[in-house]
Amino acid sequence: MKTQRIEAYTLMEVAIAMLLAAVCISICYTAYGIVGDYFQAFQKRNAAAEEVLTLRRTMEKDILKGRYLVRSTDGIDILGDSLGISYHFAEKAVLRKVKDLRTDSFHLSTVQTHFLFEGREAVELDTVDHVNFMLQVEKQPAIPLALTKLYSAHDLLH
Repeated sequence: MKTQRIEAYTLMEVAIAMLLAAVCISICYTAYGIVGDYFQAFQKRNAAAEEVLTLRRTMEKDILKGRYLVRSTDGIDILGDSLGISYHFAEKAVLRKVKDLRTDSFHLSTVQTHFLFEGREAVELDTVDHVNFMLQVEKQPAIPLALTKLYSAHDLLH
């Protein structure tokens, strides 16, 4: 009597296949974690850059709408006929207060703020035509921002 032989894998071959599958899965899981960490850091940098751009755009619009920029104790006031906006440069944030409405906050640290009028440093309650400051975003290099207000002779004489 002849015994019939069944085609099958040995126990050793199955164990080696499982070991190789486990190594492949651990490599994929580690790579997924690394890519996830890079993506989170990328999103964080983009969010900070977006906040810087939003602050710059908002300040530019407010300065254009305003008639005067006046130096306050910790920032600037933008004054106009029916406009009252103030920017306060705190240690951990820039606060934008619209008269009788709301306060917006930009979570950016400001360093080296300079408020100038015709090239000289503006004192409190003085008119400002140039705002210069650096924004510190976490551990990245500081980002310089410079904003200018152009006055007409009519504005300065009244």
